[in-house]
Amino acid sequence: ARHIRGGVALGTRFAVPDNGNGIFWYSYDQSIVHTVMLSSEHNLTSGSDQYEWLENDLKSVNRTITPWLVVEMHRPMYNSVRYWGGATVALGMRSEFEDLLYEYRVDLVLSGHYHSYLRTCDGLYRGECKSGGPTYVTVGTGGAPLDGDGVGFIPNGWTEVYDNRRHGVGRAGAYNASAMLWEFVAADDGGGSGGGAVTDSVWLRRNRGT
Repeated sequence: ARHIRGGVALGTRFAVPDNGNGIFWYSYDQSIVHTVMLSSEHNLTSGSDQYEWLENDLKSVNRTITPWLVVEMHRPMYNSVRYWGGATVALGMRSEFEDLLYEYRVDLVLSGHYHSYLRTCDGLYRGECKSGGPTYVTVGTGGAPLDGDGVGFIPNGWTEVYDNRRHGVGRAGAYNASAMLWEFVAADDGGGSGGGAVTDSVWLRRNRGT
């Protein structure tokens, strides 16, 4: 059943595919990319409605038609900002459904929540790079620099880029079944002026024959 309590305005103003739970979780195809939208604010534990829907959706993806698989949610599963409450939520999500993302070879996971930009290494799975998992990106920079420089950073081996000074947006382009370009486009120089520069970019490359 649809559940839009707490999201009435959003659910009224925006149309989404009718294949999940209203504005909270759904999926769609665009060109050669299949995108899955999840709600990190709803139950995602094994056996929950959202978990079961996610597993069924991932199973149904035809990687010949849409070889690229992207998952989006509000809260990140991997992040380096020293907010221990948020880190606990991230660990919980990883314990519940990271294995699903690995099993179905998700390529890219996009999140927000933190007022910063972060990109992990590619192939991240269970905290290890180049292990067959996705690349995880946090783009919460519409709120930069609300957290300021006083927010600590959790040391780890999987963060490749971190920026808590610039406003900006993420941009992805799927060029073919094997190559996707991810970019972070800064809206300013970190001091409130300038903008338009690509301050981070990485090619995600996949061998779809394996």
